[in-house]
Amino acid sequence: MFDSDADVVYLEDVPVGETIECGSVTVTEDEITEFGEQFDPLAIHTDPSAAAESRYDGLIASGYHTLSLSVRLLVEEVRRDRAVVAGLGIDDVRWHEPVRPGDTLSVTTTITETRVSESDPGTGVVRESISVTNQDGVEVLSLENHELLERRPR
Repeated sequence: MFDSDADVVYLEDVPVGETIECGSVTVTEDEITEFGEQFDPLAIHTDPSAAAESRYDGLIASGYHTLSLSVRLLVEEVRRDRAVVAGLGIDDVRWHEPVRPGDTLSVTTTITETRVSESDPGTGVVRESISVTNQDGVEVLSLENHELLERRPR
């Protein structure tokens, strides 16, 4: 997975307070409807005509689609280099505004806590606050992520 131990980001290498910009992705109408049809088949995600008659006045992405897109950006920018053992969970998931076709989403993560695991001292927990904004800087999604990382070998 890693070329050398020097490439690995262990728990001890993750500074509390660090903020990382994780790139962006533009959402298309086809992607919204395809995801909706497969995973969240409400008309507001799958049928542009019906969605136009809804309170949203048009097609919107499933919140789970938005969450999935943000995870992809996080993995590509941050988690790929971390010595991740497992995800432990997410808290306080909030969808603040709808995501529409053509929106460009940007992901930012801030490390809010790191600690050694009480049950497995060879690992530790990273807690991060994640924010997803659209091209206008409007927050569309926020969540708290908890991730289990290996500690640096002695």
